[in-house]
Amino acid sequence: MEEAQRTVLLVEDDPLVAMDVERVLAGAGYRVIGPAGNCAEALSILRESEPDLTILDLNLHGEMAFAVFDQLDAAGRSFIILSGHSRQVVPPRHARRPFLQKPCDEGALLRTVDAVIGGDGKRVSTAVC
Repeated sequence: MEEAQRTVLLVEDDPLVAMDVERVLAGAGYRVIGPAGNCAEALSILRESEPDLTILDLNLHGEMAFAVFDQLDAAGRSFIILSGHSRQVVPPRHARRPFLQKPCDEGALLRTVDAVIGGDGKRVSTAVC
């Protein structure tokens, strides 16, 4: 029996970044949901599906994605923060979540995704790429 394809919800407001991340993930065999370009869209998708992982930008058109972080945390879901901001902007309650600095190379992205999906995604502290 074949293993189910892992799904990743992408929450990113920059279309070029979203296309690049989606290309990398799809090329590695992940099924990408989204991209969601704002918090309301991300939360709506999360009400309807349960991705194995969410990769999300910190700042979505000027709206910080902390409500999405909190929803994912409350549901026990894994996520990776992919942001142009520094890690210091992340609230202390999420400070140990995996964090990748944009721009991020493909190898670092895939290593982090593989590490998080392989574990619980809550205590993996990833170096900035």
